[in-house]
Amino acid sequence: MKPQQVTWPLEDHTRAKHEILRRYLQAWFPILAQGGFPRMVLVDGFAGPGVYDDGSDGSPLIALKAFLDQPKPIPAECHFHFIEKDMARADRLRECIAALFAVRPQPRNLHVHVHAGEGFEQVYADALRNHPRNAPVFALVDPFGWNGIPMAAMRDLMDRASGEVLVNFMFEEINRFLAHPDQGANFDALFGCGEWRRLTMLPPTQRKAGIRDLYAKQLLSVAGARYVRHFEMRNGRERTDYYLFFATKNQRGLKKMKEAMWSVDQRGGMTFSDATDPSQQVLFDGQDTSQLEGILSRRFAGSVTNVDEVERFVVEETPFRETHYKGILKGMEARVPAAIQVEACREGRRKGTYPTGTRVRFT
Repeated sequence: MKPQQVTWPLEDHTRAKHEILRRYLQAWFPILAQGGFPRMVLVDGFAGPGVYDDGSDGSPLIALKAFLDQPKPIPAECHFHFIEKDMARADRLRECIAALFAVRPQPRNLHVHVHAGEGFEQVYADALRNHPRNAPVFALVDPFGWNGIPMAAMRDLMDRASGEVLVNFMFEEINRFLAHPDQGANFDALFGCGEWRRLTMLPPTQRKAGIRDLYAKQLLSVAGARYVRHFEMRNGRERTDYYLFFATKNQRGLKKMKEAMWSVDQRGGMTFSDATDPSQQVLFDGQDTSQLEGILSRRFAGSVTNVDEVERFVVEETPFRETHYKGILKGMEARVPAAIQVEACREGRRKGTYPTGTRVRFT
């Protein structure tokens, strides 16, 4: 539900989402700086007032501080576009930004644009128009509800040399209004197709999966993402509040988003999991990687496989990180009888290590 006041309380699910954003952007800026990009673009499509009732930072301040806090200054020209339709909230956001720069001087290569009075759908294209197509774009799309975030916008944001989007997909509201007779055009735009109409007739469990999977499919086929993962956010009643969809063309971006997910503390009342593959539902509690052995055993049973392919599979097709699989292989090799056998490797390899090029037989 969209709050009516200028600021509002910070909820647990938002706190977790912001921690993911902070951790990801802390990695995003230096990675692109190393890539030699002369310009970077960040778009916050529903920026809000920049602060919560308790004084906690909103997403614009989190993004700015992720840039300012870099141990090594970012040399690229960085443009931050904060879009906020509500004028009072936009004014408060400007105040927050001014207060930040009063104590932390604004670098000359940091350009901040607050777009007020119009919504994301009306502004994003103009925000991108002045930037070259080879400038990397990261967009946070975090609306109240589902209106004004068309799949065509996701396509435009992704249609860059290094375009990425992090979308707050408000499942609970979407599910509730999916069959509403007045919302057909809005859902056509959201999904970029009319296929969602068949989902209205499905039972609840199938409908939930259908809504989620259709949006993921459209990010791949229409928006042009190479990798899409979605993370389920559940409240204390174990009901799905929303999904965070991350879409990228870059495997390294996927790795860094997973790193952010696995490192967030979930003790605050919200739980979240990678929900991309229902057969691999994994809670990100930072420790439990036990499911990965079963996933690897099923995928590679009876085959001889290069560990580089194992890593690719883990990163691109499972909820787990590239840091997880070698520990699993080590345990499988040490078991009696061993669950894997190393058939080709570098001379002098130590047992329990798997340098690039190592070939492993799964029994």
